[in-house]
Amino acid sequence: MKKLMIIGARGFGRELFHAARESIGFGTEFVIKGYLDSNSDALVGFNGYPPILGSPEKYQIQTDDVFISALGDPKWRRHYVKILESKGAEFISLIHRSASIGGSVEIGKGSYIAHNAILTADIKVGSHTCIFHGAFIGHDCKIGDFVHISVQSFLGGGVYIEDGVVLHPGVRIVPHKKVCKDAVVGIGSVVISSVKPSRTVFGVPAQEFM
Repeated sequence: MKKLMIIGARGFGRELFHAARESIGFGTEFVIKGYLDSNSDALVGFNGYPPILGSPEKYQIQTDDVFISALGDPKWRRHYVKILESKGAEFISLIHRSASIGGSVEIGKGSYIAHNAILTADIKVGSHTCIFHGAFIGHDCKIGDFVHISVQSFLGGGVYIEDGVVLHPGVRIVPHKKVCKDAVVGIGSVVISSVKPSRTVFGVPAQEFM
């Protein structure tokens, strides 16, 4: 049986531990081994969690180890994934049992689909991407690598989200719009026009935020 290592033992890491135990394959395909975190005291004051077994930089990968990242910032998620992949790490995806995954949905390695997320049909999700609680992803959406789609976000049909994008909670994107690489969309924003690379937009309708 595979032994899951969670990269990051901070808030998201603690959240992901509980979600992993409610995900497809827990107890039959994988168990949770522990955390990797450069701060060995990250879990001080918290009870019921597996141990921190070292830092991503120093950890020696063992037989049957598999990994997932619990780092919210795509920049750091990418950084530590690269370190571990250079050592030969295998990443798996976690899909919560309450998520609704429709037909012809493809999900890349190392991604996380949280409680009550809905992915309807003919959707492609890249690697190391997080789709959080209650998000709705419409038909024919394409979502890149290292994307962060926060709670209660809505993506209409045919939306294209490029690599490294962050959508904060409650974002709404009308169908067939594109959010380009490394852009950020602020909380509660409504995107009615495509967003340029590395830009931050906010508001209703979303406008570039200086």
